[in-house]
This record gives sequence, C-alpha cells and structure tokens, in this order.
Amino acid sequence: MGKRILIFVSFLYFSNGAWAQHHELSENFAEAGVMYGMASYQGDIAPDVQVYYRSYGAFVKKQLNNYVGIRLNVEMQKLAAHDMLSSDPYSIARNANFLINTLDFSAMGEFYFLNYIAGSRNKKFTPYVGMGVGYLLTLETIRNNNTSVVPADNATTKSDLPLTFPINFGLKYNIYHQFNIFGEAMYRFTNTDNLDFLNANSTPPTFDAPLGYQGSRSGNDRFFSAKIGISYTFNTIYGIEQNKGQQNRSLLNRIRRK
Repeated sequence: MGKRILIFVSFLYFSNGAWAQHHELSENFAEAGVMYGMASYQGDIAPDVQVYYRSYGAFVKKQLNNYVGIRLNVEMQKLAAHDMLSSDPYSIARNANFLINTLDFSAMGEFYFLNYIAGSRNKKFTPYVGMGVGYLLTLETIRNNNTSVVPADNATTKSDLPLTFPINFGLKYNIYHQFNIFGEAMYRFTNTDNLDFLNANSTPPTFDAPLGYQGSRSGNDRFFSAKIGISYTFNTIYGIEQNKGQQNRSLLNRIRRK
C-alpha cells in the first residue's frame, strides 16, 4: 500500500513539472500601440468609387485574460468623395463632393481566437475580432459651394451626437520580447446620414434638374480603414523560462548530493 502511495505522489510531482514546462501564464498590465493606414468613405456621393486617404491612430488596451480585452482607440482620418469620379450619369450630373478631417474615439471589446502571450516562445500569433462604439468629431470641413447639392432644408449640420459602431478583424504576431506587429481592417457604421452633407431630402430645383436631385439613397453613411501597426505589451510571464531555471538548479543539487 505504501509503495502505491509513493508511486501516486511521484506521478503527481512529475505531472506538475511537465505541466509547468509546457504552459505559460501571463499577468497582463496593459498594451499600447500606434497604427497607420488608409481610410475610405462609403455613402451617397460616388457610391461606386473608393477614394482612400491616410489614417493615423493609437490605442491602449487592458487584457482581461489570454483571450478577451478592452481597447480604447483614437484615430484621425480624412474622408472625401466626388460625384465627378463616378461612372453613374446621375451622380455626375449631381456633381456633389465633400472633404472632411475627422477624429474618432472608440471603446471596443476584443477577442483573440488563439491563446496569445506577448514574449512567449510558442503563443506568438493569433487572429482577433472586435466591436464597440465611438464618437466622431469633425475637425475641419471643406465642401462644394455649388447650390445644386445643398439639401432642400439647407441642413449643413451633422448629428448632435455622431456615433460610430466599429467592427474589426486583425492578425497579431509577437516579434521580439513584448513587441508585437499587427494588421487589421475596420468597418465603421454611423448613426448619421449627413457625414457627406447629403441627407434623405431632395436638392432644390435647378435648370439642369427641374425636380432637384435625390440627396441620399443609401441610408446612414459608413467608412472603412485598413491599418498596420506596432504595439508593446506590459506583462509578466510565468512558466517555461522560470521553471527551466528551477529544474536546472534542482538537477544540479541532485548531482552534488550524489
């Protein structure tokens, strides 16, 4: 009986050692990063053409565990479109255009598909998805003065609270210690149809368009961005490296005792 107990205790000891060798735990304090890419508006003006402008951003993130985190973003992007770039005769005749500089603040929940630990030997890559809510601030507005594109109610203001609803998909890879690189695509829905200054109303009648032009036919405006970036994770890893040192010291002590 005593021999069986000794065998069982030995099994637990060596099983625990094997588990420690092949599992890593991470205490994650925060992650911070910067990103650069291109952004494109999608709405009523030239809907068949994608015009891309540069986008810059930064984020901070708190990882709740190895899979789920909360991320705060700030991104600056220029959004623009011009009917004259369209192949649609209706859009060309309307000749609407706009150009704005925006700043988007958002909070997102983010989910890793794989167990990811920055600085790990093996858990160095994961795809991820995220979604959340944001606030869109217009920094500067440049728009067409052609009165044929002014809505009938002369509305030139955006929503009182222009919200965005971002959804993103990305890939992340740990390149060196706590440094990571990533690439992601983000699609933002909005709660406003006036991002391009065209709402659902028709424009005033003109000589070329006695009935006016229909302002919006596509619902609320949206915009898309694709980015690459680099981030740094503030974390502490418990696992392979620490246990390796302990095992080496334990083995050395056994040799000395012999």
